[in-house]
Order: sequence, then C-alpha cells, then structure tokens
Amino acid sequence: MTTTLRAWASIWIVAAMATGVAAAWLWLSSTHAWQDHLDRAAQMGHTLAATVLLDAPLPPEVRLIALGRAAAGAPPPGADDAGLPASSRITSVAFRQPGPDGAEQGGGARLQVQVVSPSLQYPVANLGSQTGAYDGMAALSRNLAQLCSDPVLFLRADSGTWWRAESPLWSCDAQPRDWRIGALLLAALALMMLLSHAADMTGGFRDFAQALAQRRRPGDTADMALTGPEELRATISAVNGYLADERARLARRAMVLSGVSHDLGTPATRLRLRAALIEDETLRARFEADLDRMGAMIEEVLTFTRAEIAAEPLREFCLAALTEAVVDDYHDTGRPVTMTFTAPASMDTAQTVFALGRRRRMNLPETRRLLFTGRPLALERALCNLIENALKYGRRADVTLSATSERVLLDVQDAGRELDADALRRLTDPFQRGENLADADGTPISGFGMGLSIVATIAAQHGGELEFEQRPQGLCARIVLPRG
Repeated sequence: MTTTLRAWASIWIVAAMATGVAAAWLWLSSTHAWQDHLDRAAQMGHTLAATVLLDAPLPPEVRLIALGRAAAGAPPPGADDAGLPASSRITSVAFRQPGPDGAEQGGGARLQVQVVSPSLQYPVANLGSQTGAYDGMAALSRNLAQLCSDPVLFLRADSGTWWRAESPLWSCDAQPRDWRIGALLLAALALMMLLSHAADMTGGFRDFAQALAQRRRPGDTADMALTGPEELRATISAVNGYLADERARLARRAMVLSGVSHDLGTPATRLRLRAALIEDETLRARFEADLDRMGAMIEEVLTFTRAEIAAEPLREFCLAALTEAVVDDYHDTGRPVTMTFTAPASMDTAQTVFALGRRRRMNLPETRRLLFTGRPLALERALCNLIENALKYGRRADVTLSATSERVLLDVQDAGRELDADALRRLTDPFQRGENLADADGTPISGFGMGLSIVATIAAQHGGELEFEQRPQGLCARIVLPRG
C-alpha cells in the first residue's frame, strides 16, 4: 500500500514537532540541572568560607578536618598523605575579606586556599577580582563542581589552623547527566532524515520528468516503473496509458498504410499491364511514371511511420564501420561522396571520489572504432537520406564523423545550396521541399519532402536532433547523437 504526499507531510510535521519538543526538553532540563548543581556548589563555598572565618555552622555537604598549623609558605600538614598521587597538581589562591567598614563581617581577614587535584590545574586567575573571601570561595567552589577531577581543599584563615575540606558536590559522580549534545544530535538526525526523505520524494518526480523527456530514445518503448508516492504513481500510470495509446495509434496507422500499399499493388499491376497496350510511347511513359511516383510516395509514408514506431531493436555496433559501408556503396556507383573520420585525441572521464567537481582527460590511441548503442538500420536510412539530399541539391556530399565522450556528430556537407533559417526549419516538416526543385539543366528533382522528416524523427528517437548550418562552401546537415 502506497502513501500519499499529504500523509507523508502530516507524518513528518508530527515527527518534527515531537522531535523538537523532545530536543528542547532535553536541552532545558540539562541546563536547569547544571544550573542548580552549580548554584548549590556556590552556596556551599560561601558557607564554607563563613565557617572557616567566623565559625559559622558547617554546610551539610562538606566534611571538615582540622590539620593543625604550619610555617609560612609550608604546605598544609597532612597534604602529602591526602591519598592523592604524587603527580597531583596544586592550585593556590588567597582571598581578602573587606575591613570593618565593609558590608560584611570578618574585617580584614585573609583566606588561603590550596586545591589538590589528581589531574587539573584550576583556572583561578579571575577569582582574585571577586569582592571578598565569601564571593571568591563561592566562585572557586562553582569551578570545582563544574570540572571533573575529584579535588581535595586545604584552607585556613590568616595564619590559623589548616582545614581539609571534602564534599561530594565536587566529585565527578555528583555532576548531573548532560543531555544537551544528545539533544543537538537528535535534532540534527531528525533534520537529516527529513531532508533525505524530501530529496527522495522530489528525486522521484525529477527522475520521472527525465524519463518522460527521454521516451524517444532507443529501448524506451516499455512502460515506466510505478514508484514513489500515490500521486506520482497515478501520474505515471496515466502517462503510461497515454504512451500505450500513442504506440497503438501509430501501429494502426502503419497497418492501414501497409494494407493500402498491399491492396494498391494488384490494381497497379493491372494498370501497368494495360499501360503496356498504349501505342503512344509518350503517354505510356507518363502513365508508368505516375504509377512509380504513387508507389514511391506510399513507400515514403510507410518509412516515416515505421520510423515513428521505432520497432527496430536496440543493439551496440560500430558507427564508423556503418558510415564507411554507406559511403563505399555510393563510391561503387561512382557518386561524389567522401568521408572523414575524426577520432578524438583525448576524452573526458567520469568524476572520482578523489577528484570531486573536476573531470580528468584521458589520451586515446588512434582508432577507427566508434561503438554506439542504437538502431543501425534506422541510422543507415537517416544517413542515406542526408546524402541523397546533398547529391540532389548540392552536387556532392562530404561526410564527417566525429565524437566526444558525450556525443557523436555526423555531418553531411553539400556544395552550393543557400537557404535561410525559416526554410531550414520548414524542411523537417513532412511533405516540405526547398525552392530549388530542378537542377541546372531544368530537369525536375524527384522527391516528396519526407527525407528530412524521417532523419529528424530517427535522430529524436536516439535522444538527438537534426541541425543545419550554412557554410561558405554550402549547407551542412548535422545529426547530433548523445552517447550516454
């Protein structure tokens, strides 16, 4: 069962809202927990300073052990046997409480603190700017609770007794679990999934548009696969039905024309037999010429219809060999047709993971092989039509075959014709002919105006196009074919 675009939009809106609420809750709860933890640590440091300086009640989170006095500049007694490794780092700081005229009590007292940590040297350079021992100790305790190191504090007032202070709030285990990085990852994951699914959805429509634009290429007569959401599947089904109707209509047209051509064969034969009984040779010749012209016209229409249907199977062949064979056939009959094969000296290669955004060029050996995937009989018909047109209207045909990594160019250059842009565009329509319908001695040039229409149809079926270019030496008709 497929899902509609509306259902997918509803799912992703609800999922995005739920993910946003969850990520916001994780972020805010972690921020609040950390703020509460640090505030408790700061309040504990403030009360600890009051305990040492003023014998205030000891905070419940702190265990205070008296160590005795020590000489000035000497380490606190018992610091060596604090249970910390010998490589522990010591951070020393001193706070001065304001005098009697200050807002707080304990005037002029000096609080000395040493922090012994197994791994950290605490940043205390900015703590000296705090206004008093209470605020300074609160800031220090806040830093100890923020950084994970399980420190031990030694502190005393002026030159009094050293105290050893321990608190679970300074340990790593007391720190709250921080989900803020997880919240960011959750939001980023939801965003990537949403963007990926949106790209997949739009990619289905893009692939459908590209497939629809390339339906005239070889092998594209099969129905397009039903993929994507329900709306896209309905569109593909409708297009497949339309294309099937078009193929059936073309097949019926070819069947009708083929039947008409077959049915006209019997009366045409009888007319030829009766024409042979005409004694007037001039009248008999005109009668037979009209019959030949009628048969040729029907055959041209059949050829155009078969080219539209594109019934010939797709296969790989050497385009250079095919072109040479066609030109050699004209040589054998003494027709002025030449060929030039321009092999590329180098060719662009595909991008690699080591060189994204830029192409590499690969030198190629001189070769006359040019593999191409298409319909060889159709391309042979197109090339013959261009050569015949060049010989009829331009006295000679110079064929040039060139290729790059992306496309193949098949040029047929004549000698002498000059046509404006409107006339060139009109020549690709069925039953349209140029203005020069007679050669130099006034002999009418045969034709029905279907040759270039067939060429344009065959080129479009291969994903290419028929172009014209007016050059000083004459008109150049070019078939451009993609190699992809």
